Amino acid sequence: MKVRILAYGAYMILSILISLIVAAVPAFLLFAWAFWNIDSILNGFGWPFIDIQSAFQGTFNAGFPTLVYTRFWGIIFLIPVALFCYALFLGILIGMFKLSRRGIPHLEDGYYKQETEDWLLYEFAQVYYILIPYFAGFFSIFLDTSPRHMLFGAKIGKNTIIGNGRMFNPERTIIGEGCFFGYDAILSGHVYESGCLYLKTVKLGNNVTVGSNAVILAGADIGDNVLIAATSVVPKDKVVPPNTIWVRGKALPRKPVPCEEAEAYAIGSPSAGAATSED
Repeated sequence: MKVRILAYGAYMILSILISLIVAAVPAFLLFAWAFWNIDSILNGFGWPFIDIQSAFQGTFNAGFPTLVYTRFWGIIFLIPVALFCYALFLGILIGMFKLSRRGIPHLEDGYYKQETEDWLLYEFAQVYYILIPYFAGFFSIFLDTSPRHMLFGAKIGKNTIIGNGRMFNPERTIIGEGCFFGYDAILSGHVYESGCLYLKTVKLGNNVTVGSNAVILAGADIGDNVLIAATSVVPKDKVVPPNTIWVRGKALPRKPVPCEEAEAYAIGSPSAGAATSED
């Protein structure tokens, strides 16, 4: 057992280092090439690039270091080029991590004792996915994280927004269409209890709203049109019926409100103002 675990541990570390190198080298080389050659490429087109550079140099003659004039367009496009190379690095890295992860055996749903070979293999496999946010944090601010989760096995329906929600086990996550996750909402396909690791797929139906800081644990099965209240916890293997609100450990009946009706009573809408004046 020890030899096998050590081998997988060495494989994990080595594959991560190789992935970082494979992703970083082309991104760095492309950035360096673009910075040193973009001036000659753009100025080769003549107008308007060479005219703009000449006008700048004539206006601010000797006002800046020589590098500013010789690498004028390289500096102007520094941030866009850097972002493009960063995206290239991230894309290659995610692909390498996903490929490397296949080298570690996948565990089926069930119970596994902690500190055993199976438990360690699970931890090794999770490292690849856990590392991604540390590199993709910048893009996570502006873009939804659903594509990243889907690349690692999550099944996510259309018009679902994960946003700043967190998913610990994408390969054990099935989410329907039109769902929304509040800030720091957590979906976890694993639970540690009584010295055991429990793994089971989490399932969410369509039009499920998960409030901020809510936690949905392994094996939970959420029906359609369910609202999980903020800071609520859905226990493992819990089945939440459709058209309910899960709050304080209970599923309360919920009457879905059509968009047209909700709009009529929205604050600031003409209908709401008319209703208030009549009252």
